[in-house]
Amino acid sequence: MPRARTTVPTSRRPAVWRVLTWLVLLLAIFGVLQYAVHAWRVGAAVLAGAPDAATRALAWDVAYLVVACVTLTASAGTLLWRGWARPVLRVVAGLLALWLLVTAILLGMDWMSFNQHSQVLLAQPDMADTVRAVSKRISNTYLVAIVLKAVGVPILAWLAWRLGVPSVRAQFPPSPARKRR
Repeated sequence: MPRARTTVPTSRRPAVWRVLTWLVLLLAIFGVLQYAVHAWRVGAAVLAGAPDAATRALAWDVAYLVVACVTLTASAGTLLWRGWARPVLRVVAGLLALWLLVTAILLGMDWMSFNQHSQVLLAQPDMADTVRAVSKRISNTYLVAIVLKAVGVPILAWLAWRLGVPSVRAQFPPSPARKRR
């Protein structure tokens, strides 16, 4: 069993990287629960003979569930000062930042396409106010998602960088040396 951390950080303020790690942990817990419940429901539909689209949805759910579990494990291990968890969380944070960047760009392209099509639809004089309100709500939802992703990219990139800084690395016990044959 790994030894517990023996040194205490000298600052009385909480380290920002630890606060962000807690946030990543909480979001990973939410992701595990969300994907597990959805996979359970889609799995039941697949067993009942649902079409191939349900099987593909189940595969995506399982993949997201695995990533959420790895993120949960790495962030919990980092908060418990485990030497193996810091580099894992560093890689996970970097990959999540990249994933957020790519999905924000794709979502932005979808948002522009949606706005173009909705302007054409809403230009018709016989459109109901309900259609206008729904279109505005969907557009706003796109914008909120894009902004949240755009904010998350530099935060996760900073966390990945910060976990590699020597002052943070020094707070973790060294990883045990592997035995060579």
